[in-house]
Amino acid sequence: MTFILPMLGGLAGAGGAAGGAAAAATGAVASAGSSLFSASGLLSGLATVGGVLASMGAANAQAAAYKNQAWQSKMEAENERIQGMQRTTRMKRELGRIVGESDVNYAAAGIDLSGGVAKEARDTAESRATSEISIDRAMTESRRQTLLAQRAMYRQMAKDAKKTGFLNAFAAAAQGLGGLAG
Repeated sequence: MTFILPMLGGLAGAGGAAGGAAAAATGAVASAGSSLFSASGLLSGLATVGGVLASMGAANAQAAAYKNQAWQSKMEAENERIQGMQRTTRMKRELGRIVGESDVNYAAAGIDLSGGVAKEARDTAESRATSEISIDRAMTESRRQTLLAQRAMYRQMAKDAKKTGFLNAFAAAAQGLGGLAG
């Protein structure tokens, strides 16, 4: 028994120290709580919340603008594809018109259309048209790919704007809470 009594006394002393620490912590929380609920603390808290909301709102607006630009780039790429098809169709029609007129002229002159000068003229016109169509298709595809790359860039910029806005809002909240605690 004599062995247990000194241990109980030690526990009582430790309990007293713990009680003192608890009282000190309660006092610190109470002082922080009183600054939190003071007029300046309340205004500071509202300003912090306002800053966080403004930061998130600005980030969302910037992201929406980038998404709109991405959509426009996509539409321009689709428009470029359609215009390329229209140019190709016009070139093929023009080729048909030129070959048809040449055939009529050669036939009217009594020249055989299946060989000689008439066939050579037709082959030359078709070769030139094929070359022009190939060049136009390559240029169209190049413009389309540029617009699609631009779209991808705008989409990434929208994501980055949201991340940056979130981080700025978090920083504003942390700064505001630090001001309240300090």
